[in-house]
Amino acid sequence: MKLLRRNSLERRLFGWLLAAALVPMAVLLVFGTWVWSGALDRMIGAGPWVELAESGRAVFEAAESAAAVDPELARALERHREELSTSLVLARRWAFVGERVVAVLPVAALVLGLALAGLILSASRHLARQLARPIRDLVQWTGLVAREEPLPPPGPRERREVREIQVLRSAFRQAAEEISGSRRRAVEAERLRVWGEMARRVAHEMKNPLTPLRLAAHRLERLIGDVPEAREPLAVLREETGRLERMAQQFSALGRPPAGPRSPVDVRELIAGLLASDVPAGIETSLEADPDLPLLEGYYEALVRTFRNLILNAVEALARGGRGGHITVEVRRVAGERPDVPDAVAVSVLDDGPGLPPDVGERIFEPDFTTKSGGTGLGLALVRQAVAAHGGEVRARNRPHGGAEFYVRLPVAAAEVEV
Repeated sequence: MKLLRRNSLERRLFGWLLAAALVPMAVLLVFGTWVWSGALDRMIGAGPWVELAESGRAVFEAAESAAAVDPELARALERHREELSTSLVLARRWAFVGERVVAVLPVAALVLGLALAGLILSASRHLARQLARPIRDLVQWTGLVAREEPLPPPGPRERREVREIQVLRSAFRQAAEEISGSRRRAVEAERLRVWGEMARRVAHEMKNPLTPLRLAAHRLERLIGDVPEAREPLAVLREETGRLERMAQQFSALGRPPAGPRSPVDVRELIAGLLASDVPAGIETSLEADPDLPLLEGYYEALVRTFRNLILNAVEALARGGRGGHITVEVRRVAGERPDVPDAVAVSVLDDGPGLPPDVGERIFEPDFTTKSGGTGLGLALVRQAVAAHGGEVRARNRPHGGAEFYVRLPVAAAEVEV
């Protein structure tokens, strides 16, 4: 195994750090050696002291005759000879030390350089691991995103990373969520498009025989309507043809964008009217709305159909429970989560019925899914279609103390959304 892999981050960091440390050290070593050598020769070199000793010896020889008759001069010359000898010995010692320092300095510098290279190698490996681990994680995350698998949640190790890496991880997670949402919306849009095409064909085939059937039922009612035995079959015929007509209308609306221009809609007033007209006697209702609720820019008929389906869904859930109940509709103003996200109107339709079946999840909004024996599975699919056309979202869940909740969030400002 090679010490440093070629073209690796660790090798590049090692080269950069080694150059940053050794180049100044080499320059400093050369300059320091030169300065040390010159200063040593000038300050404590043996050459000047030897010259001084030679000149002093000549002085001593010239003064010996005078010192023979002058005791004071003899003592002064002796002291000077001793001090000069001591200074000359010290100078030679310092010169020896200086020469050895100059000789050993390159070896010491080499040892210091090797030790420094080892420290730099260890530091570069540590830094490379610190920088390469997030890169490896992000490379693995790209595979998870490609396979539509969830990313790992933030751990304690991530909190110890530098802020830039934390920001990068957060941005990657946000991008993965947006990509996942885009994929999900694309799949839902394609599924809805396929279902819409099929539903419109079915609606067309249903409408062809419906018109003569309704005309025939009307003529039979006029001819034999007074016959007691014909009243029940005629009522069944009227009810079933009406149900087939409503089903054909739902099939025809599936996959088709809302018609007409947008207009300001008072959601509180709209829901109050639906609670008064569509909820039968025996079921209590309540409407809770913020006083400063803004007008919603949307398609009025599509919003009426959306909230009517949700309210009728709650009524049917209470009817399946076999008793009366209570339906609560909450309308709230929701501020945007970010500056680029507009304010929204959030509507929650709550009932105290039996609730949703377990493990239903998002399947409840699919066109081919229904929990009712005589249902078509199109009502909630049309709800999601209309909400998506307004750039909003819809969710369903069971309430903690029983019953179901359908949550709709619609942006206040108009959003151009392709459905």
